[in-house]
Amino acid sequence: MKDKLDINLRIADVALSLTINRDEEQLLREVAKEVNHVYKAYRERFGSSSPQEVLAKVTLLFAKGYLTLTSQAKQLDELLERFDSDLDELLLKQ
Repeated sequence: MKDKLDINLRIADVALSLTINRDEEQLLREVAKEVNHVYKAYRERFGSSSPQEVLAKVTLLFAKGYLTLTSQAKQLDELLERFDSDLDELLLKQ
């Protein structure tokens, strides 16, 4: 069995042919579905905007979400590291 898989996705009005790892297929299909869902909603909301502008707004929304989650994950890692350090310090005092 090949490790790679050729798939076709459509984002907005753009057809994409991709070669991906097999284990990425479900995730990429879900991502495409969600992007298309938001794109459709934004097309209705911003009807006077061009498809490129709508897609740019969708991209901005997903990029904002990505950066927000990345920042939150970093903060959580720092909190857990401090907690672990504090716990080690408490255990060593006994």
